[in-house]
Amino acid sequence: MPPHTSPPGSALAATLPPPTDLACGFSETDYGTIMHKGQNELPSLPIPPLDQTLARYIESVRPLTTDQEYERTVKAAQDFKNSEQGQSLDQRLRARALDCEQRGTSWLAEWWDDWAYFAHRDSSTFFVNYYFGFQDDPRVPTQTARAALLVSLALEFRQLIATCTLTPDMARNAPFCMNMYRYLFNYSRIAGTATDTAVGFPTETNNHICVVRNGKFYIFETLHLPSKPSSVLSPREIMIQLERIKKMADDDKSVAPPIGILSTGQRDQAAQDRATLFQAHTSNKAHMAKIETSMFVLCLDASSPSTSEEFSRACWHGDGSSRWFDKCFQLIVFANGRAGMNGEHSKMDATPTSRLCRYLIDEAQARPLPDFRNLNAEDLYEIASALDKPQPLNFVTSPALDRAITNAFTYFKATVDAHEMVPTEFKGYGKGLIKSFKMSPDAYVQMALQLAYYRKHGELVATYESAATRKYRHGRTETARSCSIESKAFCEAMDDPDVGLKARAAACRAAVGRHAQYTAWAVDGQAVDRHLLGLRLIRSPDEEVPELFKDPIYSRTSRWRLSTSQISDDCFIAYGWGEVVPDGFGCAYMVKESELYFCITSLHLGSRDLGQYIVDALADMRFTFEEVRKIEKAEAAQAAIVAAAAEALSHAERASQMARASRGELADALVNGNLQAMSAPDGHLGDSGSRLFVRSPSPGRPLQPVPRTSLFFQKHDPVLRTALARSAMAMAQEKYWSGIDDIAFDLLPPGSPRPIHAVVGGSLSSEAVASSAASTSSSSSGAKATDKAPPTGRPRSDSGSQLRNFMAILMGEDGMLSRLRSRHGSSNLSAKPTTPPSSP
Repeated sequence: MPPHTSPPGSALAATLPPPTDLACGFSETDYGTIMHKGQNELPSLPIPPLDQTLARYIESVRPLTTDQEYERTVKAAQDFKNSEQGQSLDQRLRARALDCEQRGTSWLAEWWDDWAYFAHRDSSTFFVNYYFGFQDDPRVPTQTARAALLVSLALEFRQLIATCTLTPDMARNAPFCMNMYRYLFNYSRIAGTATDTAVGFPTETNNHICVVRNGKFYIFETLHLPSKPSSVLSPREIMIQLERIKKMADDDKSVAPPIGILSTGQRDQAAQDRATLFQAHTSNKAHMAKIETSMFVLCLDASSPSTSEEFSRACWHGDGSSRWFDKCFQLIVFANGRAGMNGEHSKMDATPTSRLCRYLIDEAQARPLPDFRNLNAEDLYEIASALDKPQPLNFVTSPALDRAITNAFTYFKATVDAHEMVPTEFKGYGKGLIKSFKMSPDAYVQMALQLAYYRKHGELVATYESAATRKYRHGRTETARSCSIESKAFCEAMDDPDVGLKARAAACRAAVGRHAQYTAWAVDGQAVDRHLLGLRLIRSPDEEVPELFKDPIYSRTSRWRLSTSQISDDCFIAYGWGEVVPDGFGCAYMVKESELYFCITSLHLGSRDLGQYIVDALADMRFTFEEVRKIEKAEAAQAAIVAAAAEALSHAERASQMARASRGELADALVNGNLQAMSAPDGHLGDSGSRLFVRSPSPGRPLQPVPRTSLFFQKHDPVLRTALARSAMAMAQEKYWSGIDDIAFDLLPPGSPRPIHAVVGGSLSSEAVASSAASTSSSSSGAKATDKAPPTGRPRSDSGSQLRNFMAILMGEDGMLSRLRSRHGSSNLSAKPTTPPSSP
């Protein structure tokens, strides 16, 4: 998703900190490890030539301007290029880039977080954070079973980063910058006035997880011995801790302040609420430190979202109180076993978190779920009693804090109600068919978005697509501008009834090719937006703002009313975020093999309508290319007919010339008295293979009747007198009409699938009936197998007393120890440790 822009010429540059010695994230000794292979060889983020940037900028604004506006923008760009100030700003920016390269960082990295994220004052919950919805686990696990397994795998992934054994991200055998992975765990955003900050905490001394349920926060340690990283809790032990937290939260009827809602407000207000929280009681600051230093936040929601919109909204914002949106990421597991993730965007783009999520989902499905089966009461008590109980974070409220929480809930509810979020699943086709059209799937989808917006609003707007620049050291993103001269021509051609299918397809190919080229420029750091941003930020506060940045066209074409980005992974079933300007749309999408997914968000500007326009655009584009393919096939067949007829005519002419030459030789022989010499010894004029006068055989009939005859065959009828020509033309004619018959003249709507089984005489064919019966039998047997599947998770309890006993064992209550000893007459149960491991 795009950053949130500030007005051109603002005093933002004055508020940014001067360049500082930014750490590279890992020490130089780490460069020999697996994770950092090739990291010290990554090039620095380049600065394109000023002439190139201005030329590409001028071209990108052309479809969004009138002739008069375009001429004014061209003049502003030319004046900037030729001015002393423009040359000075570009030289200063390049000097900064050289200095940052010597310090092992990027010229943009030290500016980017502040300009794009920390200076943004709207709610980060709705306008910065993003979410993923995980693929469902086919085993249908319980909430704590799935949560425990995901947490255990997240700890494994964290250990891969800590030991630098995580394989680097690659693109065509070239490594990507891995710097962002240092912010994946133990990191938190801190709300501040005017600008936010972000703080990371040592991973060696902060091995606890923060869990939130019903608005109440808890922590528990993930290591048996804090000084021994290998003593990590097993999935079963983590599940015991989560069951304890669920019971503690559900049984706690006290009114605790739901401080999670304080992270959902506008950033200036969030900073004030943070101060109010600390002023309410001295212990609140220590409790907040536990949340911010934790590895990540786990949300055990009591809700069970079922529909796509419910699931997306639950992952995006939830109820507001059972979250902490300033944490690096939050794992969310619902009561029905569904799961997702919410990520904080300021220090990390979606590619590292998407890799983490893929690891969690793939590994979870390959491993057994934790449960309490095959454990007797003594063993379960032995495991549970060895674990320190989770520690509740009991925040203390005050009248001022209560008012702040009430106001935060009011803002949260109003913002939720103001948004329209519409997940749209397109099942018609995916990247497989798009590749058969020989086009880039991502650029193709971008053109569908352009066409959909054009049809809905009658105009095109500045469109953002995120392009990763991680091939460079500390690279983040660059803007791929989707709206182009070619995309405008394509949209106009698709809605012009006087434009034929072939012309529409050609316009689409040109637009797709242009966007693919611009995306390649962006990935290589050769687009326009980051360079122009650098020229703005390098300007001194007392310097005059260049006319280029005062131009209203610069503001309009950098204001992303259509904000798009894609993460394409089959392990996700939901993905999204909010719009970045009030009158715009946020459009997250996934391009899968046989389907496409979109999530459109706006402030009730017609997200559902735009989703339908996208579906219609995709169907129209498919119809256009498939019909053009059939027309081209028919034209190729017709061209083959013409070529075959020409070849047959050439053969006939050569045969006629040979016949005339043979008759001439025979006449000369008769005149010269040489007929006897030319005859064979047996008195004949030669054998059948060398006769001069041989009756031509009757032409053979075509292999099958040809019901239609073109004018070409009638015009060149003399050619048909030879068997060779007739046979060749019959084959060519059959090929021609087979191509014509493939063109769709039926009444099916564009993109409709053709029926597989034909209905003959009012009944299905035997193969269809057999297939249906087999499917029914398989479904029935599958249902029986499901009924007999053993339950997972908590042991079956047939009475309330059994459930109470089970939870007492799980909680490690001291009374259960004596009861178990007296029941079995044994004293081999170890007592609860008198000295529990030290708290973090």
